[in-house]
Amino acid sequence: MLRALLVCFGIALFTWLGFRSFPGHTYLQSDTQIYLPMLERLESPGFLSRDPVATRPHVSFTVYDEVALSLRHVTHWSFEEALVSQQLLFRALAMLGVCLIATSAGVPAAYALLIAAFLNLGASLLGPAVLLVEYEPVPRGFALALILLALGFLAHRQSLLAGLAGCLAFLYHPPATAPFWGMALLAFFADRHLRRRWKPLMVALFIAILLLANMAQLQPEVVEPQNLFGRLSHRMIEYQHIRTPYSWVSLWAGVDIWHYLVIWLCGLWATARVWPFLNREMRWFFIGMPLGGIFCVPLSYLLLERLHLAIVPEFQPARALVYTVAIVSIACAIAAVKAGIGRRFAECFAWFLVTIAMPIDVRILDLFRLTDAIRFQRFAVWFGLAALAALAIRYVRRPWLRMASWGVPVIAIFLIPTAAHVVNYRTVNKLPVTQLADWAKENTWGSSMFLFPDAGHSPDPGIFRALSERALYVDWKSGSQMNYFESFGDEWYSRYQHTMSGPFTARRLENMLSLPIDYYVLKNDHKLKAIRPVFENGEFVVYDAQDLRNSSTSLRIGTDG
Repeated sequence: MLRALLVCFGIALFTWLGFRSFPGHTYLQSDTQIYLPMLERLESPGFLSRDPVATRPHVSFTVYDEVALSLRHVTHWSFEEALVSQQLLFRALAMLGVCLIATSAGVPAAYALLIAAFLNLGASLLGPAVLLVEYEPVPRGFALALILLALGFLAHRQSLLAGLAGCLAFLYHPPATAPFWGMALLAFFADRHLRRRWKPLMVALFIAILLLANMAQLQPEVVEPQNLFGRLSHRMIEYQHIRTPYSWVSLWAGVDIWHYLVIWLCGLWATARVWPFLNREMRWFFIGMPLGGIFCVPLSYLLLERLHLAIVPEFQPARALVYTVAIVSIACAIAAVKAGIGRRFAECFAWFLVTIAMPIDVRILDLFRLTDAIRFQRFAVWFGLAALAALAIRYVRRPWLRMASWGVPVIAIFLIPTAAHVVNYRTVNKLPVTQLADWAKENTWGSSMFLFPDAGHSPDPGIFRALSERALYVDWKSGSQMNYFESFGDEWYSRYQHTMSGPFTARRLENMLSLPIDYYVLKNDHKLKAIRPVFENGEFVVYDAQDLRNSSTSLRIGTDG
């Protein structure tokens, strides 16, 4: 009982430290800029009726919107509170799942939490643009956490609990669960010993599919069906190369695939070392899921870049590499603990090198390129943390002192972003755009349309839309929706090229005054001469479109001569 309480305390501690410090968390800096307007419109259909993102929700095949809306109505929380509370819960459940996997291999509970804490440091897979621990409360992150929990339950042969966790993961984000369910189906049909134990797992999958189909039929406000079985036009291929290159493996695999192959080979070696300690269930997943992640890269190339299937950018098979990284990290950490307990310090240190490399740089071979001071510091932090972890395992012999090893991930949480210079996301000052959004909510009609013509790739327009519940004519972030709707790709590209692509000039602003836009938001550097703004703060100036159209003189930026 005491051991269980200590593990629960450790999970809560590392979940909170990881949330507050490293890998950290964000809100309205990435994908939540897309999801929140959809949720706001689903809750209040009168809002954002002119916004192309909010009116094309792609959450039909997920339970993400239903859970967020239900939590909001029952608890009266804001959407941020409803989503972030789930994010904290699922991060903790992911750690619990990793602990269960490790203990099933005979790892002591204290060291199992150490392994979970290292995995909770996350990893950024730059090529396919996916995260091991998502910084934002998005469906993919929730589903991945639940899959780790399902693996933990399977490791202890709790197939019903595993089925429930896997079922919920499937309802949150079906594509993220495909590697898990694919391997489960393969093992179910190929291994007659598992077939008897895994019947509840298969029943749960069948129920999840039925639930998802029923929820999709009841989904309101779906104005355009997704093109699941068609082919991409040459026009859409060009647009996606510009806006969503991470879906096209030929644009990044030539550089990145070698690092993932090295990671996979390390995981294969580690799995061989701990093979006698793995039960039948985990052997399937420790071999199959990392290999499946590697295999999905050429599969993505074939289906998308040769056959041009429209469904592939929605599923993005290459993102299965996140399971390669996750399982390899766990396997190497288990091998390290086993070596440390066996008093093999060098082997323990070597395996921890692989595990600790993940949050520092998934491009693992680049860690050996000591071309400047920052890379040398990163290398020193990497080796130092691995050495500390190996020392903590090798030389701490008393069971009641094993929790001292938890100090290593605590040090890593603070050392990796500082001494190793690992920046997961840039800090955004939201105060100016929050002030702008508050003004818009109080002083403009709910149907007003805004444009930030000089914002470029800035997240400010997306933050504004989510906070103000006012429509945007176009912004950079929303372009990722072209993976789901072909008509959106045409509309987004045309709007973006006409209004936001390239340098901003007053003449270009004049040329867009005929568009159905009510307010133009500019940076202070582009403040216009002789036109009085309707709002101004330290970052932005806002002009009523009617004032610009009625101006008797040509528009000129204040810094013009």
